[in-house]
Amino acid sequence: MTFAREGVMSLKSSVSNANVLIYSEDHFSAMGLITLIKLYRPNLRVSYISSLEEASRATGSKLRILVAVATQATNLMSLMQTTHYLRELKEELPCLLLCEDFDPVLPALLPDMLRLSLNAPIRTVFESITGLMSKKRAKPQELSVLPLLTHRQREVLCLLASGSSAQEVSSTLGISLKTAYVHRRDILTRLNIGPSYYRGVFTGRLA
Repeated sequence: MTFAREGVMSLKSSVSNANVLIYSEDHFSAMGLITLIKLYRPNLRVSYISSLEEASRATGSKLRILVAVATQATNLMSLMQTTHYLRELKEELPCLLLCEDFDPVLPALLPDMLRLSLNAPIRTVFESITGLMSKKRAKPQELSVLPLLTHRQREVLCLLASGSSAQEVSSTLGISLKTAYVHRRDILTRLNIGPSYYRGVFTGRLA
């Protein structure tokens, strides 16, 4: 276990030199993905982060792709803020999101990221990574067709999907309770999510 922890710390300390940066709050998932990439491309420098604070160590000059792993337990606000930060650091940074099937939240939060199922074959994941890294990379095919949300609506959606009530959204974002309710109504309308399905989707992320 000590050796595993040392390996994790070593990978995190190399963020500034990474060609491939993995965002994951589960270091076992990150290690598995790193092993996969190194198996096919041992020359690539791969590191991983699990928070926005760790992303600040990335210089951007050598970074060629961001691969994010999202599960039901992922902190969506951290995921959204981290991807936004890295894309500001390096314009047109290719990004791949590995997530669970039929999740209506992530496509709305990150509509311009190519998505693959967490259950996709290993070869498919690797080919998607190398394809996005290619200078002549193809235009992503699995982008969201949902109506775009505003930045504030994405923040509200992050909190709702993490189990926050409208009152908690109001307090966290410093907006009135009425505004929080309006944002929630507009989000559900845009995503075509009914009240009963809404409760199931968002409480399901916490199960």
